[in-house]
Amino acid sequence: MKKILLAALFMFTFSVSVFALGSTLEVKGGVQYPSDLEKVGFDSAATLNIGVDKYFTFGAETGFGWLKWKDEAGDVGLGNFTVTESTTNNLYTLPLLAVARIRMADMMESNGFMPYVSGGIGYSWTWYKLPDETYRFSGLTWQGIVGVEVKLGADSNLSLIVEGGYKGATLTNSAFLLK
Repeated sequence: MKKILLAALFMFTFSVSVFALGSTLEVKGGVQYPSDLEKVGFDSAATLNIGVDKYFTFGAETGFGWLKWKDEAGDVGLGNFTVTESTTNNLYTLPLLAVARIRMADMMESNGFMPYVSGGIGYSWTWYKLPDETYRFSGLTWQGIVGVEVKLGADSNLSLIVEGGYKGATLTNSAFLLK
């Protein structure tokens, strides 16, 4: 029984190491623009891609998004002064996605860069924090991304990634509607 268990463990370990060729761990930071372009926020992600072959990967992605803005309620007169009344609002998002990527890997070998297209689907949790209240939303999340990976050097394992795309969500669990 021990021999069978050791043989199975060896085969599993060997198959995982072969399967993981072309795998990547990516740490990303950037900006997000919701529908109102005056509201710019921070967006980050960590993605583990497992290589099926050199052209296709699948994996998991999580991240953190933060959007902060001020809503101005109007001017209030205080004696000889006029004060603009405003509130600071924060929106925090934590997504968890299954992702798949199609890569043009031959271009990396010949030109030092690799275009790709990626898609993902999963779930996210969002907190909308007002000065006196916090609302929580959650729901289905999806993304579509195009990007390019540029190798930092001929013998380097490090790359620079430039991406652009769309993330969307169908959030529920509250009667309060986000603008």
